[in-house]
Amino acid sequence: MNIIKRLFKISWSAVMLASLSLVSSACSSDDDEPSPVKTEPTPQIIVMYGPGGLGDQGYMDCILTGVQRFKRTHYAEVDMYQYSPSTMDEAERLLYDWLSLPQSNIPALFVVASSDYESLVAEALSEHSLTDNKRMLMFENDIQLDLPITIFRMSMYGASYLAGVTAGEYVKSLGEDVGIKDALILLAHPNDLTIAKSGAGFQSGFDSVGLDATAYTEYLADDWTGYVSAQTAYQRMSKWSKSYAFVFPVAGGSNQGIYRYTREYFDSPLTAGMDVDQSGLSRNITGSVIKRIDNVVYDFMETWLATGELPESTVFGLESGYVDWLLSPNYSQYQPIVDAARQEAIRKEATEL
Repeated sequence: MNIIKRLFKISWSAVMLASLSLVSSACSSDDDEPSPVKTEPTPQIIVMYGPGGLGDQGYMDCILTGVQRFKRTHYAEVDMYQYSPSTMDEAERLLYDWLSLPQSNIPALFVVASSDYESLVAEALSEHSLTDNKRMLMFENDIQLDLPITIFRMSMYGASYLAGVTAGEYVKSLGEDVGIKDALILLAHPNDLTIAKSGAGFQSGFDSVGLDATAYTEYLADDWTGYVSAQTAYQRMSKWSKSYAFVFPVAGGSNQGIYRYTREYFDSPLTAGMDVDQSGLSRNITGSVIKRIDNVVYDFMETWLATGELPESTVFGLESGYVDWLLSPNYSQYQPIVDAARQEAIRKEATEL
């Protein structure tokens, strides 16, 4: 377990004790010492990050940034607990323990900060109902799921479409004599709707340029481990470099293997950053599909703290301002092309939401 995970790994008993201490003080007998002036109970927020996700220099770390900013802003108003499970079994224990806590007057929010927990959450909620004081926020899942919680999803289709346009224009600039023109869409695994939509957006943008080239799709793994397989991605790059002019990786921390390879081998294909501006990680990064997930999680938690309720489930796309395609400084020549394609990207994304 790395230092970041150790930093945020908490004792669940601490949460239980905090809750029980508030309940017991509220139930004191009239024969006890005079009670202090009653105050409103302190709201509690638990954030459960994705398995093995912290330290990815991307999506999970961006969530952490938003959570920490909220914690600094509201440290006197809310008790916060952060947990980074190393296995799905740990995540299951944490969630079931929280759902098993009895009804109380403590406002409680559980933030499920990963799409990998969809099945776990659905199963847990089929066995335990949310008490009146509890609310749950889940990231990056289908908002049509029949669950009594708030779900948001960030559509990368539009931003990825612009990435595909950029990649296509780059391939076009190589000329007719260059043999390698195809692109690779590298996804962590085949069971994540969000990254699948991102791959589809890239392909649509790439195809819109009208090239005699194809964007192929491959997966790093069959499950969430595809997000933490940087070494595997690095090793496969030697093969991919012989077949593709551009690699579009949507694989969380595994992307670091792609970027490392492009730093070490000059003739590597061009690529894209993901989740945050990663242009400084490699000269081959043409731009980054940025997801301002730190702002999203901050805004949701602030709404809950102020009102006791969460906003309706929703999808944020290119038009929302939470998602965008940000060109790297070394590839600013593509800005007019990206700007010209933006409205088409928004239009196409609207049909995919």
